[in-house]
Amino acid sequence: MLAIDSLQTGEDVFQMKISDLKQKWKDKTILIVGCGATGLSVAKFLHKNGIEFTIADSRENVTDISVEDRQYQIISGEFRESVFENSDILIVSPGVSIKHPYIQKAIHQNKEVIGDVELFCQLTDKPIIAITGSNGKSTVTTLVGKILNALDIDAEVGGNIGIPSLDLLQEHEPQCYILELSSFQLETTSSLKAIASVVLNLSEDHMDRYDSFAEYINAKKKILNNSESIVVNIDDPLVVELSESIKANKITFGLDLNKNPDFYIDKYNASEWVFQKSNPLLDISNLKVVGQHNKQNILAALSLCSVFEVELSQAVNVLNEFTGLEHRSQVISHYNNVTWINDSKATNIGATSAALKGFSGNDLFLILGGQAKGQKFSDLLPAITSNVKHIFVFGEDSNLIFTALKDVCEAKLTQSKTLEQVIELIRNVVKDDDVVLFSPACASFDQFDNYMHRGKVFTQTVLEKVEGVKS
Repeated sequence: MLAIDSLQTGEDVFQMKISDLKQKWKDKTILIVGCGATGLSVAKFLHKNGIEFTIADSRENVTDISVEDRQYQIISGEFRESVFENSDILIVSPGVSIKHPYIQKAIHQNKEVIGDVELFCQLTDKPIIAITGSNGKSTVTTLVGKILNALDIDAEVGGNIGIPSLDLLQEHEPQCYILELSSFQLETTSSLKAIASVVLNLSEDHMDRYDSFAEYINAKKKILNNSESIVVNIDDPLVVELSESIKANKITFGLDLNKNPDFYIDKYNASEWVFQKSNPLLDISNLKVVGQHNKQNILAALSLCSVFEVELSQAVNVLNEFTGLEHRSQVISHYNNVTWINDSKATNIGATSAALKGFSGNDLFLILGGQAKGQKFSDLLPAITSNVKHIFVFGEDSNLIFTALKDVCEAKLTQSKTLEQVIELIRNVVKDDDVVLFSPACASFDQFDNYMHRGKVFTQTVLEKVEGVKS
């Protein structure tokens, strides 16, 4: 374990690394590929440190950006081969596939092809806790940050969770960083050496961008390379298999007591408690979040925090006060004794399956739909238990989802074009103690800007159509 007093800040080291980078890139032509939130973050960082660059974005109408006192032109529209050919270094945004022929050509020419996370890792020597997985990444990342800060460790949270990693880099660095990382970010990252890393779970996702599930898993596995400690979810056979070849200290967590995990849940004083080995840490009856997936999220977060020399039992207040993330199994209404739940962040089948496990007993109305991303919706069937009475599907791939479920699912199925139409239908058929779960299992980009926009539309529509609240 790492002692807290060994976590010193080092402005001089940071400035030396910046100077080294500027010298290394002195005569290089740098291309930022993609100008979404990540690309803009890279542009701001390079400009701040006096490093010249060009920006390319495949969208047709992208407004040139202003970074502090300078306007930068974006080469927009279909990528031009000459722009890539004339660039020495490519900094690729996670929204752009590295399988693009011009990027692949650059890789084969041994050009430097990196992402913002790789650049971040090259520029800091602070401890990093790195978190990935198909589901639960944001919740666990948030929890780790909250726990460590409550235990007097100055920890900054970012990456895929919303704050681009380069935005975290300041002259005065924190004691450690907590990074949520997607498979896309990991593809272009090779210098990550985490003090602790985890692949929380594995289920099919982004199959529209990967040729196989195995390729997706291999991208996730990169987070474990060169880690001092890896945290292993013993309840996920794929994660266990993935970790077997990794030579690192292993910390295990899970709900299967037969596998003797380091962090687990068991009975204690007539209640369920979180244990670290044989030491009771937390009475979970006081938690504000529910469901098996949230139990696993808490176990994972505590496992990651255990790499520091801290008293984890002191994190009780943080965990008891945690109400979950917006758009993740978020109860938004109990109007007329019907519970409406916004789980818009469930953008794949694994996330929806996990959400369904948290609700048993009550009659449940499930809402699915959006862009399926190449997933097989028959994989959702094991999670659709007898309490799921009615499934509503909407959006771009509603036909695909409806067809996959209609002949093999006991629940009634209804297909609509929009989310608003679905809510209108449901509010006329629900009764006391029913649960409406909006857990789409799909990407949102067919009808919404992102899952957050989708969740806000769901919430606002429920408030207006169900509760009669004016916007």
